[in-house]
Amino acid sequence: MQKNRLFWGIMFLLAAAFVIVGKLGYLGNFSPFSLIFTVFMLAVIAKSIPRLNFAGILFPIAFLCITYDKVLNIENLTPWTVLAVALLGSIGLSLLFHRKNDSWYSYHHKYHSYNHPHVEVIDVEDNDHVKQSTRFGSSTKYINTDNFKQADLECSFGSIQVYFNKAHVETEAIVRISGSFCGIELYVPKEWHVENQIESIVGGVSEKGKGYVTSESAPVLKLVGELNFSGVEIIYI
Repeated sequence: MQKNRLFWGIMFLLAAAFVIVGKLGYLGNFSPFSLIFTVFMLAVIAKSIPRLNFAGILFPIAFLCITYDKVLNIENLTPWTVLAVALLGSIGLSLLFHRKNDSWYSYHHKYHSYNHPHVEVIDVEDNDHVKQSTRFGSSTKYINTDNFKQADLECSFGSIQVYFNKAHVETEAIVRISGSFCGIELYVPKEWHVENQIESIVGGVSEKGKGYVTSESAPVLKLVGELNFSGVEIIYI
């Protein structure tokens, strides 16, 4: 968390420097705001490369191509062609380089389609550490454990619904989220306290139905991770 604050702090300071330099006329024909946008797009790319987040790499490149199409002489390719290439490239690379390791899929679930054949529904007994990955589809996960400690949720170009009402938390549990171009719904008991520490790029976290005043001894659900062009909705039940 400290490294992320340092990284984005430097990015904002660079952006402020570009504004000053631009006002002094040292940027020539380049707008200071286009250069600020470039800095942040490059920051998104830098954050996305270690995670192999191809959407976080290709879409910022597409936006930069649109911003500098006249300089690059590619006006005939912007905006829709480069955006289509970014979308198709993100899907193709995600399919080719999807890392499906043993630690992520070492648990075995039985899948049941209840109401919709295209929605994967997982409702089985769980350990204290739950993992769920969804790409190019939809899934619903019911967490069933008497000692819930952590959940790792990964979603790209799809949606996940996660129900926590059957999970028991002693004091605190962590939900690690990695989302790209997706929607995630978390159904949380009203008695729980949710701490949001998720970092988002063109996305965010919203709450619905909150109104119950939790006590100091209430279980804590801590949300961490990253969202890229995605949204998380916390629904209290």
